[in-house]
Amino acid sequence: MGLATAYHISKTSNSKVLLLDRYGIGNEYSSSNDVNRVFRYSYGNDELYTQMAVESLALWRQLEEESQQELLIQKGLLLLQGDDGNANGFNESSYRTLSRKGFAADRLSKMDIAKRFPQFKAEEAFFDHHGGVLLASKALHAFHAQAALKGVKFHQGRARKIVPGDRPYVTTDNSETIEFRILVVTIGPWANSLLAPSLARMRPTRQQVMYFIPQIDPDHFHPSKCPVFFTDKHYGLPTAGINAVKMAPKELPETVDPETVKRTVDDDQIICCREAFRRFVPELADSEVVRSKVCLYDMTENSDFVMDRDPERAEIVYGYGFSGHGFKFAPLIGKLLAGLALDSKPSFNLERFSIVPSKRRKPAIASHLGKGE
Repeated sequence: MGLATAYHISKTSNSKVLLLDRYGIGNEYSSSNDVNRVFRYSYGNDELYTQMAVESLALWRQLEEESQQELLIQKGLLLLQGDDGNANGFNESSYRTLSRKGFAADRLSKMDIAKRFPQFKAEEAFFDHHGGVLLASKALHAFHAQAALKGVKFHQGRARKIVPGDRPYVTTDNSETIEFRILVVTIGPWANSLLAPSLARMRPTRQQVMYFIPQIDPDHFHPSKCPVFFTDKHYGLPTAGINAVKMAPKELPETVDPETVKRTVDDDQIICCREAFRRFVPELADSEVVRSKVCLYDMTENSDFVMDRDPERAEIVYGYGFSGHGFKFAPLIGKLLAGLALDSKPSFNLERFSIVPSKRRKPAIASHLGKGE
């Protein structure tokens, strides 16, 4: 999100921009970095996120044009009905919302699924035509390259402390001091370390991702034939950017310390993925795991983002709490955070994303459902 913000500030301002990153661009500790991520319009009854996805799509296409690279493969999202009532409700309400808003969406019977997507098995499904695969690593490098062309400077180091005053500055782990006029803080699972106790907190959680190589008919899982898909408890992506199908739980609840988190996946999660395959994608049930990784979500209590100025220090803007569903909005979030930094009018009302706990929505039942990707 910091990279997208630097990119947008550099596009709309003559300000000098320095991006400080602890591990460097596209590192394995970054929550954003992976081969691919989900794009979708489907958000249950939550029309705001659907509207944000629409604007994000236009911004992704703009970045593709600027970078001359394909970053989003838009072949749809298949929402498979199973045994989980909350997941089924999310799927159906997504279909109703998309239909009501005039966005292409289909209700599929068992026969329809067998005809259109024979690699999947379910009694019923819904299809979001606007879903797709974001090539995440490529996208990060595209943001990086475009920002660099516009004069953004990059520096590796860890922000330790924000020091206020007439000439505020950040101290780093290398005992450096970096002065700023406006500071945008987007450090994800580490955000609590730079937050005052009165501000909205987030909870770092450990998420596990596995890539399975198709062994029966790999062509069935090419993006031209296989959409992104949601099952009861998991989400999956076709062989885009890697010759393997990505599969992971939508959200695991394990709270961790980002400094000491275990960075390898658990065997029981691989078993759970295989069980989901056996139920919904039988061809993949016995596939080999060729890659796996642990990433961190920065979860807020209600899964809504935080995009706001510090109420006591207007020169500091915060963006965090993207709760496992923020990457699809990266260019829009960058634009909105850049707008806050430059004091320009945002394209969306940001009250819902307040940093003040009393101004934020209360958590709803299954409020995180479907948001892991």
